[in-house]
Formats: sequence, structure tokens, C-alpha cells
Amino acid sequence: MSRRWIGAVALSLAVGGVLAASPAHATTMVNPGPSPSARVTASSAVHDEMAGYTLTVAGFQPGTDSVTLAITVNGAPYALSYDRTRNITESGTGSWFWPWTSGDPYGTYAFTFTDVAKHTATATIAINHTPTAPRAAAGTGLMIDTATAPSLETVDAWRAAGAPYSAIGVYIPTDPAVDNRHDKVQSNLLSSGWVSGVQGGARPWHVVPIHVGLQAPDGCQSGRFVGMDPIPEQAASQGKAAAESAATTAGQLGIARTSPIMADIESYTAGCAGAIRAYLGAWSARLHALDWRAGVYGSTKSVVPDLVAARSADPTYVLPDVIWAATDNRLPSTSVPGLSSEPWKIANQYLLGVQRTYAGIAVPVDETSFDWSIWDTAAPTVSAVSGSWLTRATSAAFTWSGFDADSGVAGYELRSSRAPRGRKPGPWSGASTMASAAQTRTALKPGEGVCIEVRGVDRAGNRSAWSRPSCSARLADDRAAKAGAGWKRSRHGGAYAHTLSTASRKGAVLTLGPATAGSRLGVVRSGRGPLAVRVDGRKVGVLGGTGIRALTVPRAGKVTLTTATAKKVTVDAYVLAAEPRS
Repeated sequence: MSRRWIGAVALSLAVGGVLAASPAHATTMVNPGPSPSARVTASSAVHDEMAGYTLTVAGFQPGTDSVTLAITVNGAPYALSYDRTRNITESGTGSWFWPWTSGDPYGTYAFTFTDVAKHTATATIAINHTPTAPRAAAGTGLMIDTATAPSLETVDAWRAAGAPYSAIGVYIPTDPAVDNRHDKVQSNLLSSGWVSGVQGGARPWHVVPIHVGLQAPDGCQSGRFVGMDPIPEQAASQGKAAAESAATTAGQLGIARTSPIMADIESYTAGCAGAIRAYLGAWSARLHALDWRAGVYGSTKSVVPDLVAARSADPTYVLPDVIWAATDNRLPSTSVPGLSSEPWKIANQYLLGVQRTYAGIAVPVDETSFDWSIWDTAAPTVSAVSGSWLTRATSAAFTWSGFDADSGVAGYELRSSRAPRGRKPGPWSGASTMASAAQTRTALKPGEGVCIEVRGVDRAGNRSAWSRPSCSARLADDRAAKAGAGWKRSRHGGAYAHTLSTASRKGAVLTLGPATAGSRLGVVRSGRGPLAVRVDGRKVGVLGGTGIRALTVPRAGKVTLTTATAKKVTVDAYVLAAEPRS
């Protein structure tokens, strides 16, 4: 995205403006004349595309009008597209800021200042090309965007050569009637496997879709773009439609929802804030409704103030998740004045139109520093799954909750293991996708147990670890147990399955069946008579009292209940369910 207007604005700063450059690295030549001098200072020791250049003059006649700047590169005149004439202050000094801009040549620059009396002063500096990217600031990563998406072979070669980027911005197709891209050919991006190849591999890159659709209404831009409707209500409809189109295209290309979809809004003048705000508010709201994250690219002097003002005027105004600031400030960080106080993530396009080379392959790119938090790399958390370990119902109910601070929980995946009555638990099932509701019911046969584990999936596709298993079992009727001498069966309307097993003598045996070590035994019982629990004849516990009484079976074998006294005891139902190991 070549935006030479940034350099023009920088160079047109008023004489005498404060243009700090630190640290200072300068080359100075003093004019042979008696007083004028000039100095060029670079903002870094490496005089390359990343540096800013401050030009200062002194010794001219105070108040002199029309000091003109001329530039030569390697001895040849270099035509400036900016206003080169300045006035000198009363102190006899002046200051210009000159940034290297996309398309500027490399070599030795000579900056010559001449007043109306033909007094001159010249300063020189060599500006070099650095073929590799700078180091990103702590907590940030680097992204490139290009007019035409490079081939997958180029991306792979750059990654193998250690290119420091983690993301690439690409233009996605839009409606041809409003497509404002200066390069509409995206044969690489649209080829089969490009997106999946870039997003995969040993060093995957995020793919950031850029939508260059409608721009500011015609009255607020040069007319080289297709403008949105100046009426806010109509602009809102257009923003919604743009979001739907962009989301459809991004989804068809297989772009991960980890990445925000960027609305590219080029610089515009005052007078159209209502339409811009309506368009972008609808853009962000509709993308959110479609489970995409919203981003906006633009100038910190136009679109950013309008978004901030919109939120200030209406607290319900939907801001984008990411603001991508076009600064060209040569600072590979996301410390952009005026942005950090807002609830959005920040990306800073700090350099335009530079050529980088890795693995011997040169590609013209724009470079951006981004907050790592733009991409939600943290998995959601899932609370402990809860459910009654024993149920009389024909199904077991489980509930849980999930949380994800960045993109939010999109849904859950569940797996289960079943243990039919008297059998070992089966293997864990494959993961089944669920909706966002944090609850489920699963049907059970009498005496059957089931355990479930849950994991959360956020909108970025991150998955949590499986939760600890939660288990539930359905009661089996007392008649499912084998009654020995001394046990009598009877019907009772209030009992589970309307039957009871009763014993009133010592040594009466009720055989429940086989169990594995760690199985949970639950017995619904009443009466004063205690029941000894045995596994293969060895006593492992005693159940007494009224209600549900439970214990964990410590070893594998056949489980029996034996009356310990002649006192009356009644068994209504039981559970003997094995649980799987995680």
C-alpha cells in the first residue's frame, strides 16, 4: 500500500518545528561563504530506510525569505514533489524533516539551501539499503503486506531463510464495482493450497485479509476512489454488505478466524465523519455477528479520531478489534500516540515500499509491527464438569462453564466412555462438536455408567486440555441382582421400578456382579441391618443406614452384599459402575 502522502506531510512541517532525532549521527559541510551552514542528522547510526533525516540550517540572514532546498543523489538532480521553499526565522535558523520514501534512490544525498542573495549551504549523507527487516520491539511481531501475494515457494523460501515475519497481509477479492486495489491480480492467493500452505508448516504465518472497498464520500477524497454514500444510514448498509462479502471470501479461501479482516480506509479530509463512522460501525458489528474479528486500516489523523469520537458520543458504538495505523514512522513497535488508550489491539505500518531479500529472493513490501495479542494464541479454560454420579432418570445431565479472554469461547467438544452394567468401561469416543451451550444430557440404560470429558474451542480455533472426567450412572433395579436364600422380593409403588428386596436373617447374600478395581458402588437401602460388601468373598466395607450408601471397590472381582445381622434390611436399587482412566 504505497502512500506517499505521509512523506509529503512530514516534509511540509513548518520551519523551526521541533524535530528531535536521537541518537544524532550527522555529516556536515560548511558553505565557503562567510556564515550559512547546513546539517543533516539521521535518527539512527544506520543510514537506511528506517532512519528519519532532520535538515537544519543556520547563519542565514535573520528573517530571510525564500530559502530553497535542492537535492542531488550521486551527483544527479533529484526532483522533489514537495514544496521546497521556506522562510528563515528571526534567529537565522530553519529546520526540515526529510524521510526516505518508497521509490527514493539509494546513494549520497546532497541537500543544498540557497537564499535569494545566492548564499548557499550544503550538507551530505549516504543513505543505504538494508535488505533485511529490523528487530521488532518486545511483545510485538512483524508482518508484511504486498500488492500481489507472493508465491507459496517464495514464502517457504523466506521462512526457511529465517525471515522474521509472522503474518502477511493480502488483498482479498471484492465487488469489482468498488474494488479500489491498485493491483487486482491475485493468482497466487487464489491458487489451491496457498492459504493452507502459508498458515501451516513448521513456521506458519497468519494470513490477514485486506478489503479495499468503498472509501470516504466523494466530497472528502480526491475522486480516485469509489466513495461510500454520504448519508450515514446508507453508508451503514454499505458497511454491513462489505463485511458480509469480505467474510464470505475469507471463509472460502480458508483464512483462519484467528486473523481480523481489515477494512482499508485511505486518508480523507474533514466533512464526512458521519458516513465513515456509520460504515465502520456496521462493518465491525456485522463481522462480529459472523464470528469474525474486525480491523480497520487508516491514518491516525483521519479514521482513528473519527472512531474515537464515535465511541465517545455513543458508548454502544462497535469499535474494531484491531486498528492498523498507517504511520510510516520507521519505529517497529506499536507505541503509536493516541491509540493505546482505546480497547483495541494495535498494528503499526511503520515502513512503506521497502525491498527485503531472503534466500536471494527480493520482494517489495510494506512492514508492520503488531501486538502479539492480536492473534489469540491462548486456549480457553473449562471449569470442572459437574453431574450427579447416580441418577434414577433415563439420562444423565452434565454442566460446565468456559472462558476465553481474547476471542471468546465458540463452542465445546465432548468425548465419552461407557460402562454397561457388569462390564469394563469402553474406550474414549472420538470428539463430538457441540454448540456453545455448556450442558449436555446422555441416555443411559439401567445399571449403565458414563463418563464425559469436555474441552473448549475459542473463535481462534484454540482448544483447551480435556477436563477431568465426570461420571454418572443409572440405577439398576434390585431384581438385577441375584438373590440368595433369605432375600424376598416384593412390589412397592414408591420404590424404584416398584420393587424391593428384603432380608431379615444373618448371612443372606445378594450378588451384584463383577466389578473392576476402582468401580463405584452405590446402594439405595433402608432398615437397621448392616450389609457387608465383599469382593470374591473378602470383606471390603459395610453399608448401613437409610438412603444412598456408597464406596469405591478396591479390587476386581465378584461383588456381593451379605446381611451382617438378623435385623431387617431392604435394598431398592444399586449402581456398580466402572470408570475409565484418563
